[in-house]
Amino acid sequence: MIAVLLCVLFSSAAYAETLRVGMPLPGQNPFFWRDDGGAYKGIYVDTLRRVADDLDVNLEFIPLSQARLRRHFISGEIDIEMGVSLNFEVPPELEQVSFYSRPYGIVNEVIIYSPELSFPVFILKDLENRRVATVRGTSVPDNLIREDFANQWQIAQRVHRGWNDVGLMKEVLAIRYQREDNLNYEISLPYNSNPVVFRLHVDKKELLQPMNESIEQLEKQGELERLVCKYLCGTGEVNQ
Repeated sequence: MIAVLLCVLFSSAAYAETLRVGMPLPGQNPFFWRDDGGAYKGIYVDTLRRVADDLDVNLEFIPLSQARLRRHFISGEIDIEMGVSLNFEVPPELEQVSFYSRPYGIVNEVIIYSPELSFPVFILKDLENRRVATVRGTSVPDNLIREDFANQWQIAQRVHRGWNDVGLMKEVLAIRYQREDNLNYEISLPYNSNPVVFRLHVDKKELLQPMNESIEQLEKQGELERLVCKYLCGTGEVNQ
């Protein structure tokens, strides 16, 4: 009897569905990153793991640049993307293969800029006809003249060194880099507050409803707030 039970358990584990998760490189602490030991950590990672436990599915994290992640998602080689904002337009080829979960968090977007700039960079219309440093592959307002770089850490460094006058970043990262690394730039008030969701490939659309139900329960139980506090209230690990 025990042998039969073990056989059933092993068989269930062997056939559990595995979802391929796009992991943008080099990561964005505290949202998602890979530590020196190769483990994936962060608010979004832990949230997705809790959802995956509820759905009884496995996760395979696949590290990719943001631009490659988008191409792989469109071609069906990635099943889930984390930290997606619904406030920006996306290319039609991406939209037609995308389903979106209910929000599981909010992220403020800010403008960082050189202290020497004389105009008040608080709203996007102030950036008209200026080149703006952005992360390659991310969605930003169409009326900007974007200059793409690999990640937000690179944008912070470039504005600090005066190689770019203006950049777009997540507020929590802009503040963290400024304080911990003594970077010299100004930070605007948030120009946008974006609900963040999981982007689910159309091939996995049957998981959307149970995913939403899991997120709703995590919110009601206070788990989403607890996961945020784990990394932002002084109890989480700090990595660059």
